[in-house]
Order: sequence, then C-alpha cells, then structure tokens
Amino acid sequence: MKIRNLCWIFGMTFALAACSEPRPPEEIVSERAQARWDALVARDYEKAWEYYSPGFRAENSADLFAAEISRRPVKWTAAEVLESQCAVKRCEVTTEVTYTVPRAPGQLADMRGRRDLTETWIEIDADWWYSTR
Repeated sequence: MKIRNLCWIFGMTFALAACSEPRPPEEIVSERAQARWDALVARDYEKAWEYYSPGFRAENSADLFAAEISRRPVKWTAAEVLESQCAVKRCEVTTEVTYTVPRAPGQLADMRGRRDLTETWIEIDADWWYSTR
C-alpha cells in the first residue's frame, strides 16, 4: 500500500509540475488572435475590442469601435490563425481570412475572397494584445 501511495504522490507531483510550466508566447498569442478573429466573424465587436492594446482601448470606446468596424464594406466569414512567430515582447501572427464584400456592384457581391493577413501582437504587463501600429 505504501508503494502505491508513493507512486500516486510522484505522479501528482509531475502532473502539477507540467501544468505549472509557462506556455510559449506563440501558443498564447495564437489562441488570443483566433479568439479575436472569431469575435470579428461573429460580429461581436465588443468582444473583439477587448483584445486590442490598452492604449487603443483608452482612445477608442467599445461603442465607437463597433460603430466604425460595422461600417466597413467587408464581411468576414471565416478566419484561421496559421502561425505565430515571436521575439521579445512582440509577435507576428499570420491568419487566413475568408471574406465577402456584400455591397460590391453586380456579381462581385457574391464573390468570396481569401487572403493571409499578418498582424502584430505586443506584450504589456504579462498579457498579449493586438496592436494596430
């Protein structure tokens, strides 16, 4: 019985140690970038706004941001983060975005487009934020 308890203790110790290892910034940023794009595709602009840098949010209210972005002629229909490459406190994220332009003239309004976008994410106070600059 003592050996079983000892094995259980060692197993739990290793499991907790694995959980406490810091995650690589590429993983964190990829998750946050995907969540931001998921919100944009769902037209949940207030949720998307929460991923922008503190400086951007200080200058742009959620309501103002939602009003401005909802007027854009493009409608995002899907987005998938492809990769993140990080250096000290800065990551470049490549995302494949699928979109339509509903207000385009004639048959162009029915066309779907797809392109890769590269975005910058920055680390501020141990959190990662989308940067418009």
